[in-house]
Amino acid sequence: MSAARTLGGLVQPGDALLFFGPMGAGKTTFVRALAAGMQVDRPERVCSPTFNLCLVHPGRVPLVHVDLCRLGELGTDTAPSISSPAFEALGLGELVDELAAGHGTRVIAVEWSELWADPPGQRLELRLSTPADDPARRALVLVPIGDRPVALLGAWVGTGALAAP
Repeated sequence: MSAARTLGGLVQPGDALLFFGPMGAGKTTFVRALAAGMQVDRPERVCSPTFNLCLVHPGRVPLVHVDLCRLGELGTDTAPSISSPAFEALGLGELVDELAAGHGTRVIAVEWSELWADPPGQRLELRLSTPADDPARRALVLVPIGDRPVALLGAWVGTGALAAP
């Protein structure tokens, strides 16, 4: 997870990281290593916020860690959307408005992002999977959407942290 720690050193307030992948793909493990790189207080306490839905970790740059798993129905043929009352109760609408206005003071990491019907316009999507032929490994596909995520990905690639073993 050194790549995740490296990314943690590069993120800036206002960055949105959206995680996709099945159960057990390593989303929370990645976020924990990201938090260590961000120098959040007590990164070892970063765990899946499934039952809390949203946890805020203070540090050099605060990390807002969201898990949308419980807000949608998994296993349907179409991408589920989150009901407005549940989504609004998390306060993510306000956070997205803050990010869109360029006033972000935190980094947001969202697991099960496929359940977010209207994600931030500027985001780095991280799609994790486990190759069938090697369940101990993880595959990572990165999709930057917007100028800042493109620059973030370029800086991350420039560190050499994403080189294949």
